[in-house]
Amino acid sequence: MKFNRDCRSFPGVYACEIMKAEGYEDCSNCKFYEPITKKILIMQLGAMGDVVRSTSILPAIKEKYGRDIKITWLTSGECKFFLENSQHVDEILIYSPEINLRLQQERFDVLFNLEISPPATILANLVDAKEKFGYYFNKDGHPSTFNKGAETYLHSAFSDYLNRTTKKPYQEMIFEALNLEYKKQGYSFKPKIDKAYAQRFLEKNRLKSDDKIVGINMGSASRFPSKTWHLDEVKELISKLGSKYKVILLGGPNEINKQEEFKKIAITNDFNNTLEEFCSVLSICNVLITGDSLHLHLAIAMGKPTIALFFTTPPWQIESYDFLKVLTSNLLENYYMSDLYHEELTKSISSNEVLECLKSM
Repeated sequence: MKFNRDCRSFPGVYACEIMKAEGYEDCSNCKFYEPITKKILIMQLGAMGDVVRSTSILPAIKEKYGRDIKITWLTSGECKFFLENSQHVDEILIYSPEINLRLQQERFDVLFNLEISPPATILANLVDAKEKFGYYFNKDGHPSTFNKGAETYLHSAFSDYLNRTTKKPYQEMIFEALNLEYKKQGYSFKPKIDKAYAQRFLEKNRLKSDDKIVGINMGSASRFPSKTWHLDEVKELISKLGSKYKVILLGGPNEINKQEEFKKIAITNDFNNTLEEFCSVLSICNVLITGDSLHLHLAIAMGKPTIALFFTTPPWQIESYDFLKVLTSNLLENYYMSDLYHEELTKSISSNEVLECLKSM
């Protein structure tokens, strides 16, 4: 019996759809055989925004290694959404103890580990791959690099001084880490949009498709609470916009306890909705105003005109795009990478600055 175990269609534990459709006994006479030339494993478990912007590496990998490769991406369950409809990713593995055992047994041609933290760095030590790029777990208990190109990103993580002075976007550092050619590639992730959900949202909130709709993201990850624009400035902006614009305040699970307060000011999305539903609401906005967050990366992936506010994190690590306007706090240097909440910092970009930026768009 002949089974083409290296075929793109071979599932390994049951008959492939081609064998079923053609009634083949085995793979001997299959006219649809597509041999995989290289098996490539990407490891990145989160944060979600990093996974979104790291999808920019996928076309570059195929450009370097050919179209007949198989790309497997190991990620966390919450990040599956960003990869499951990708035309470039052939297999998604969700991190679990079972996956750990599998990765110790399976063989790959190339490993790309984008994470500098365990468990990814520990797994990188265990993966059987001919070539490895990115980061591994050193015996001293800290991350080290497989290749010299990966040092810039790691050293920037070690040193706030280098983080300030290395004026490179995240994507450029990751491309260097993986020994790929950087050409300012865009994100290859394209969010799923539920048009029916978006239409129901419009109707429920008495919005029209031709309204000028501004989305203001009020959410951020809990690690950097000062990434979010202060509500007082948001209120001032809304009052200055008047009836010319309709405003939607956007948030997620971290903001549920504030949703009722936000509803008094403007329309809000369901702060407990799914990522697909959130993207569907975002799709009806003409412009997004947001801090440095997942929502910024979703807007970039959608090519959405966006005003990005940077209070404590480096704006230069976001690749510039024609539809992206950046406003940086004059207190950034004083509170660089601060993981504490500072009210004066969140108020340091004024509603007038945002309004002028909005008018220029």
